[in-house]
Amino acid sequence: MAPVYKALVIEDEPNVRKELVLFSPWSAAGVLLSGDAGDGAEGLSLIVKVKPDIVLTDIRMPGIDGLAMIKQVKQLCRKDTAFREPEWIILSGYTEFEYARTAMQMGVQEYLLKPVEEAKLLEALGRSIARLREKTRIGRIAKAAKKGAGAVLSFFSEYTGNPADTSDYVGKAVELIRKKYIQGVTIEEAASALGISSGYLSRLFRKLTGYTFTGYLMYQRVSVAARLLKESEYRIYEVADLVGYEDARYFSQIFRRVTGFTPKEFKGS
Repeated sequence: MAPVYKALVIEDEPNVRKELVLFSPWSAAGVLLSGDAGDGAEGLSLIVKVKPDIVLTDIRMPGIDGLAMIKQVKQLCRKDTAFREPEWIILSGYTEFEYARTAMQMGVQEYLLKPVEEAKLLEALGRSIARLREKTRIGRIAKAAKKGAGAVLSFFSEYTGNPADTSDYVGKAVELIRKKYIQGVTIEEAASALGISSGYLSRLFRKLTGYTFTGYLMYQRVSVAARLLKESEYRIYEVADLVGYEDARYFSQIFRRVTGFTPKEFKGS
């Protein structure tokens, strides 16, 4: 797999940083290691220069620590909308729980204990990449929304096409979602029907489609709802029910989050 996401390592312990920099599966994970720094100040400069997709950073460092650095990057992103905040993977020791909790409250979703296990890091990178793909997808929908409902429908037409490079398992899981999106289907049910474990299907599905299983189900429902809103006379609560949402208010929240429109705005546009 050719690396498509840029990453930085920011760690003040030379031996730990060296181990991370020499971490062999970077490329296999679809990540290009684009630099490393030994403290928060150097790391901040490197982030501004490289604009990485993923940053692995220690929490406690001399000078500007990891938390202060993350806060400053967030401020930069608010000032410059073209500067996309990276996915953060924080590194800490057992005695630094309070620092880690503060980072989580700041929106950091990945937390690894040192010494870092290769398998755990790969899993964290995989989850970070999945979120990056989702952000990209949401950005594409937002751009389509600015062009009107027709552009959103075109996006969903592309989305609902057959996922590329899927295995038999993933292809069958996709078909199951398309058949049962109204009543809903869990990944456990899909995995059981396919005779494989839910964990294996989850990893394979995300790897080959770029979506989580539940994310694909949500997009399937919203894409059908978008067509019904534009091409039928059904009321909004009826459309919600037809695509598997019993609560019309919740459906409206999901629809707006995905498309940028409320169902009423979309139907009238």
